[in-house]
Amino acid sequence: MKKYFKEIRFHIFMRVLCYGFVTLATAAIPALQKQLFDLILGEEAIIDSFPVIIVTYVVCLLSASLFGYLSMLYTWKASLRFELSLKRDFFKSVFNYKYEDFASRDIGEYISIQGNDITALDMDYLTPLVDIIQAFIQILIFGVFLFVNVDWRISTVILIGSILTIIIPKVTSKPLADKRNTWLNQMGKYVSRIKDFLEGFKLIQSRTRNNINKEHEKILEETKNMRYKYGKFKSLTFALENLGLNIVSAVAFIIAAILLLNGDLTMGSCVAAFGYINSFISPINDLMYDFNSVSSLKKTKEKVIAYLEKEINQDLKVKKKFNQNITFENISFRYDNFSLDNFSYEFVKGKKYALIGHNGSGKSTLINGLMNYITPISGRIDIDGENIDSIDTAHIMYCLNQNEHIFSDSFINNATVFSSYQESSLNRVTDNLRLKIIDNLKTQDNSQNLSGGEKQVLSIIRMLTSSTEICLMDEPFAAVDSKTTEILENMLMDLQDKTIIMVTHDLSENLAKFDEILLMEKGKVIGKGTYKEISEKQEFKKLIKTYLH
Repeated sequence: MKKYFKEIRFHIFMRVLCYGFVTLATAAIPALQKQLFDLILGEEAIIDSFPVIIVTYVVCLLSASLFGYLSMLYTWKASLRFELSLKRDFFKSVFNYKYEDFASRDIGEYISIQGNDITALDMDYLTPLVDIIQAFIQILIFGVFLFVNVDWRISTVILIGSILTIIIPKVTSKPLADKRNTWLNQMGKYVSRIKDFLEGFKLIQSRTRNNINKEHEKILEETKNMRYKYGKFKSLTFALENLGLNIVSAVAFIIAAILLLNGDLTMGSCVAAFGYINSFISPINDLMYDFNSVSSLKKTKEKVIAYLEKEINQDLKVKKKFNQNITFENISFRYDNFSLDNFSYEFVKGKKYALIGHNGSGKSTLINGLMNYITPISGRIDIDGENIDSIDTAHIMYCLNQNEHIFSDSFINNATVFSSYQESSLNRVTDNLRLKIIDNLKTQDNSQNLSGGEKQVLSIIRMLTSSTEICLMDEPFAAVDSKTTEILENMLMDLQDKTIIMVTHDLSENLAKFDEILLMEKGKVIGKGTYKEISEKQEFKKLIKTYLH
């Protein structure tokens, strides 16, 4: 967190400096009131000119307003820069995760941290932390004015009583932090649940709407209860703090009244005493409030910092050329009820491979392993003899998933991933394809509005625009019409500079376009070869019958 405070240190300094001038101007006002009353009542007054007192009083008020405005201005600048920097670094950090690490948490948790936790750190951690500094400055300045302008007995009672009340937030800070952390965690669950409901919008209809609303009400009620528990305890804490400060104020008031009646206190000093009671106790009250706010955000701060400081392997060698082969050597994966054991195979540069088999046979697992989306429990995967764990393959390998994400943006931004890939490359791809469907893709301002088949065509265009030598595809034509599929498939198979590994459920003679076919079952390769060789196997014939039925 030091980095973010360092970025805004000038704004914090200017905010505190301006607030110091506000405090000086404000602290002078009760002293001027004392001088005014003493002058009018004929008692001893340091300033013996009525106009000087009035002019000084007005200058103090104007100064307090001016420097108060400047202090708030620097508060906003510091706050916005702090939040912006945290949110920027949070996403940069998350974007550097391995997919496996990223997928271990629900997307709703990332959204909640970005939308709730970081904003809370700004409002209830940064701001109160600076307020604590300002409160100490206020206490120091008002303390000096208090002892100079008010009877020492009243000053001592206010000072000692105020210090004693600071004990209260020390006692309540930990349970308050625990309750706040519980509420923020529940907020993360609520955001995740809302995301889940909205993503399943197609399932919401007359038969399901009421029950889905009940499920929403259930988690909404749980979230409300968590927040109420936090708010209830926070209210109790503030009530105790205010009670302590009110007791101090009352005792000081009584002492001032007694001293005034006994003639030991001038009217001017009495007026100043009442003014300083409120002025001195107010920053003490702020100090306790801010201390509790900062303490309650301790776990939230630790959670956000854990994301920001997560160690990411940035020392990967960038591989820009695919030369020879991809080798799987005794690779094993295990998750849920699936296992793929001791798989070994060599994919040669320039060849086209088809992976076929029942759902759950391990086809997609090979693709995910090659992309480093999942980590094998044993074995290794090499590209040109280099372990994929030690290289950055983004320049040579692209993976097109069955449900490839399409951004809510234009065709160009989707195809080039916001200019990550060259637009000249995109133009070459679209010119070579000569598909009428492309004209419709280009006219859409929001590509999310495209049909399923159009989105898959856009995804293939994106893959080709990336200009990688290795293309991994998982059911890329599932939603595309047969005519467009044939055009795209023929074009892909004719690309001499591409090594293609495609998961497909198409068991027709289209498989003859591939150089080699891997027939998989339960995590094992039970057949490999050309279409002619594979089609003669009993396992392939059984697979066809399964799909026909």
